[in-house]
Amino acid sequence: MIYTIIIRSSFFSKENSISALLFSKALIIKKKHFIKSIFFINDGVLNMSNFMSFTINEFNIKKKWINFSKKNKVRLNVCFSAALRRGIINMKKKNNKKNFIGHLEFFFKISSLEKLSRDIQKSDRVIQF
Repeated sequence: MIYTIIIRSSFFSKENSISALLFSKALIIKKKHFIKSIFFINDGVLNMSNFMSFTINEFNIKKKWINFSKKNKVRLNVCFSAALRRGIINMKKKNNKKNFIGHLEFFFKISSLEKLSRDIQKSDRVIQF
């Protein structure tokens, strides 16, 4: 089965991001399942901000997602408009060109709702956390 995972809440407000990570790991272990994409939307984009810092003994969800993505070759998408609204990215115009600057971890890819809808179309199941 092909899955698309949607994460809508931040690490600090709910445990949904951790639950999504554990669920995704369980899917990959079975080897019968494939994760098409993982999409961070709404407050879920706050999970990927460079503003987040963790002490040594805290659970670093951002690092866990990066390691999961590298190991399993799963793309981590961040909703453009949600990241823009929450100040994670900023759009500046210079010489009639739009440039994006921001505080998004390098490993995460800026995506649109169009990308999410295409991934959902190609998936057998959509799981939202």
